[in-house]
Amino acid sequence: MLAPCGVLTWHRHSGEFPYSGKVFESGRKHVAWVGQCVDDAGEASQQAIQILAQDVWSDVAAAHCNGPFCAVVIGAEPFSLRVVTDRYRHYPVYLYKGAGVAVASTDMRCLLPFMPRRALNFAAVDMLLRSGELIDRDTLLEGVELLPPGTIFSVDTNGGGALQTSERRYWAMRHDGAAAGTLSRTADELAQRLTVSVRRLEAVSPRLGITLSGGLDSRIILDLCAHPERVPSFTWGLPGCRDIACASRYAQVVGSPHTVRHWSPPEFPPLWPTGVDLTAGSFGVESMHMLPFIPLLASHCDVVLNGLAGDAILGGNFMKYDWLGQNDARKLGQAIWRWRVSADEDRQVDHLRVPGAPVAAGQRWVDSIALREGARPIERVNDWLYENRVFRNTNSGTMLLRSAVESHSPFFDNDFIDAVTAVRQEHKFKHRLYLEVMRRAAPRAASVTWQRTNIPPAWGFQANVLAMGVHRVVGKLASRLGLEAFRDLKVADPAGWLRTDWQSAAEDMVLGTRTQERGVWNPQAAQNLWQSHMRGGNHTRTLGAMIAVELFARSVLDEDLV
Repeated sequence: MLAPCGVLTWHRHSGEFPYSGKVFESGRKHVAWVGQCVDDAGEASQQAIQILAQDVWSDVAAAHCNGPFCAVVIGAEPFSLRVVTDRYRHYPVYLYKGAGVAVASTDMRCLLPFMPRRALNFAAVDMLLRSGELIDRDTLLEGVELLPPGTIFSVDTNGGGALQTSERRYWAMRHDGAAAGTLSRTADELAQRLTVSVRRLEAVSPRLGITLSGGLDSRIILDLCAHPERVPSFTWGLPGCRDIACASRYAQVVGSPHTVRHWSPPEFPPLWPTGVDLTAGSFGVESMHMLPFIPLLASHCDVVLNGLAGDAILGGNFMKYDWLGQNDARKLGQAIWRWRVSADEDRQVDHLRVPGAPVAAGQRWVDSIALREGARPIERVNDWLYENRVFRNTNSGTMLLRSAVESHSPFFDNDFIDAVTAVRQEHKFKHRLYLEVMRRAAPRAASVTWQRTNIPPAWGFQANVLAMGVHRVVGKLASRLGLEAFRDLKVADPAGWLRTDWQSAAEDMVLGTRTQERGVWNPQAAQNLWQSHMRGGNHTRTLGAMIAVELFARSVLDEDLV
């Protein structure tokens, strides 16, 4: 095909969706496709490819494509090109626009040969060190952007000879509970839609597995499978932790073949460079819990069911009581920033003096929230947090998984999201709606102890809220006495591992000669932060982000081979 562009696709021999990493001809277009769409009849990727290849674009039809995907659509006469992300951006698509060239890829490393100069994006570095996250279009590489969800990036000639680029959103999440029904009616509808979502994915995934915690998200998904006894489950954590105890008990109830693994902290540092490459440095190494267990998952399954964001979508995790009535989006944005980044954490990164950040990270965070369109501020914040915290930070674990297996997120089925964006935020507070949905759809899941409260969800909203309150009060009292309450709640110990098994590797990334020569942060401030952590302070998130930034720089700027 004669066109001023090239397309490269690749796929694994196993553990990938059937249509992923391939190029298809559809009418007068060619479509490079990654991902899988589903509907009630099963596999629907071919239909989605045809929709995206239509000469006349339809926002409604594109938004109806149900599943994780991204695609490149190329037409020859006249030349046109579309890069399309799905409604939620399950797959990252990185974009670089230089002199006479535009390059997009799901792997940032594919952009590097087209870039004459490479430098760190210090504003993004500053944001990552403070919050542990990146927001909006930011990446750690200057000049490279992350395409938003529900977006078309287009290149065409507009009837002339010169190439022109454009971009627009065809779909955006919009919570609006103004017309919401009762709690009971809402729970009935969501229970039905989530059941359908899980069954759709189960039907198209012959070798299916699930990572099972002691929380609610993975257990309700496993319970909704028609045949949980055919879905192997996997749990990892500290010996004796509640996660393993609750997950093991639940797997026995539903008959899922269950595998338990304990951490081996020395295994992590050699895997960090791979994790940073897979996520383009978008989250700290302290959160890369999945890395050592990916070969285990790949040996049992091709697709993993993923409880991504269930706790936020149904459980109201992005919600404090006083946020519900806040009418000023900027004030709410400021409250969200302080919820995520304490004043002490802000001051710590101030001391590190990352160069060249033109606008304070907290101000960029608040501005981004304030610009979000939508209904009430609390609903706009939920939209913003899903697009950022969930699919920039939480989804990084999925990006690690996809080095060997695929992943489906039932909570992001289109039909389920269309219903959940129309619920009252007040119903979600303290998991009230979640417990009602679970009671209706998954009574076995509700019958087994929830690790967070140490009682079964079936005991009801009031009992579980009371249990959370008791945990909080006892935890604060114990902290004042220098004690650690509820030790069995701890699933991992990255703070302790940084002082022991990870110490040598982490210290080199934070304080080593190569890092100091790079000049991203003040060496004395970094030394002070490190020593404070070694003495028992907890700076895990900042140190984990610093390690990720240095590993990213070594890979992308210095071209170290992983």
